[in-house]
Amino acid sequence: MSEPTHGGRMPAPGLPEEDDRTDQWRTVGLRLLVALLVLGGVYLGVALWFKDRPPAGVNVDGVHIGTMSRDAAREHLEESLAERLEQPVPVRVVPDGAGPDQATTLQLDPSEAGLGYDLDATLDQVTGFSLNPADLWSHVVGSERELRLVGTVDRESLTAAVRALAADYDTEPVEGEVSLTGSGVEVVDAADGRELDVEETVEVVAREWPARDEVQGSAEAVAPRLTQQEVERFTREEVEPALAGPVLVTASQGKGEDAEKVTAELAPREIAALLSVDRPGDGSLTLSVDQKALLARLREDLGQLERGPSDATVRLSGGAVKVVPARSGAALDEKPLLADVTEAISARGKERRVSTTLKAVKPEISTAVAKEWTFTEMAEFTSVFPTGELNAARTANLRTGVKHLDGDVVMPGEQFALSRALGEITEQNGYHEAPIIVDGALVMGMGGGLSQISTVIFNTSWFAGVQLDAHTPHSYYIPRYPAGREATLALPGLDNVWTNDTDNPIVIRAGISGDTITMRFLGDRQYTVQTVDGPRHSVTKGEKKVDDSPECVPQKESDGFTISNVRILLAAGREVSRDEFTTVYKPADEIECSHPDAGY
Repeated sequence: MSEPTHGGRMPAPGLPEEDDRTDQWRTVGLRLLVALLVLGGVYLGVALWFKDRPPAGVNVDGVHIGTMSRDAAREHLEESLAERLEQPVPVRVVPDGAGPDQATTLQLDPSEAGLGYDLDATLDQVTGFSLNPADLWSHVVGSERELRLVGTVDRESLTAAVRALAADYDTEPVEGEVSLTGSGVEVVDAADGRELDVEETVEVVAREWPARDEVQGSAEAVAPRLTQQEVERFTREEVEPALAGPVLVTASQGKGEDAEKVTAELAPREIAALLSVDRPGDGSLTLSVDQKALLARLREDLGQLERGPSDATVRLSGGAVKVVPARSGAALDEKPLLADVTEAISARGKERRVSTTLKAVKPEISTAVAKEWTFTEMAEFTSVFPTGELNAARTANLRTGVKHLDGDVVMPGEQFALSRALGEITEQNGYHEAPIIVDGALVMGMGGGLSQISTVIFNTSWFAGVQLDAHTPHSYYIPRYPAGREATLALPGLDNVWTNDTDNPIVIRAGISGDTITMRFLGDRQYTVQTVDGPRHSVTKGEKKVDDSPECVPQKESDGFTISNVRILLAAGREVSRDEFTTVYKPADEIECSHPDAGY
């Protein structure tokens, strides 16, 4: 009878029971391994399936791309976001320290500014191979998720675009200004400018792009050099007080009840004309007064009290030389007067009144000095002139000229000019037409004969030893004059000039007696005078001519020649200086007048 089996199977002969159990576990393990391999394959397949697909529920800037393939998602994003790249980015700018009412919104064109989207980087956030269960779970569950849109920035283009915005946004500050006109004060209010901070604005835009909200740009207020505060201060504290009312300036000359007083009133409009607005460069304003114009305006009224000093001088009185005492003058004391009036212009009330006293001005030559002068004869010279009916007009001219010269005083250092002493050569001044020399011939002219007075003056100054400045000899020799020591007169070109180089006035005495002119200089002669008249040489002869014109004046022939004259000045017997003159005379033709109306 056989033994019962366990489990319906008989153990193999010779194998232990434990080996049989091992086979069983191996079978189970193999099955599990196969199961795991199947599950792993499935898991890997799922991971590979989802690696190029965003999870369900994913949105990019409001655009749904969940479950799409990467390529489909990218294409969809390009189409959906393209329009947004055409919309300007608003950049709100408020200058530092300014209020909201000064805000400006600038429009930045993304395409011009180099702004764009990096869709690959954006999709990389949710695509790609991953065995992370959480990633795979998100694909399966598909919960809503907003994916960050990644932007791109071309810094160079962005900077250029922001600079272009700045060119339109930036404004120069308005400089305050205050000016004074005849109608009053004109004020230009100061105002800040503004300047976009390009560098900071570029940083903000680059950092916040591609956010669709308004971007806060950066700007600075640009203050004017002259602020509105300074304009208001200057107008209030300086200009308005200066023009608040007139300034009264009273000047007095003399003392006590005999004092003379004059008042100048500077009206506000006049003050405005005298003022100017200065800008020192430190952002401030100041008023300045035109000192020259102010002094001229004050002199319009106060100047009537001024008078110049009179130097002591001399005059003829009863044939004697008398001293005319010096007299002090009176003048405005300019420096303190201008300072006081300038201060009064900025003052108020009674302080806008100024009082001043004229200062005495001493003469250069005092009476005491004049009393030390002496008047002795320095030199005398006489000259005979032709008389008769034909020379009546000429003689009248000599008498008139002598009257002008007699008593003339030439002060120390003063230059004498015969043209000035004779006065204007006109009929109104007592002169007549008489023969004069023109181009070597006699013609009728106003003041004919005055060259004889010029010759007398020249010789008197010669022998007085004074400084000889200018004279011109006649073109041909006239026998009644010293050869080489004579002088013509043809105004305004030819004059007779000398200087009183002594410390004493010179008084000219001149008179006519019969046919003789006598002239003397009274003063203090410094030198002894020696004269050397050289011989005549290089003699030339004139011709005989007949003139049939009615204007002809008959003329005698005279030789031409050359002569030198020397004046030597001596002091204590020693030569101090010498003057040498060489004169070349042309020959004078004999002129016979044939016209019945010729002559004079």
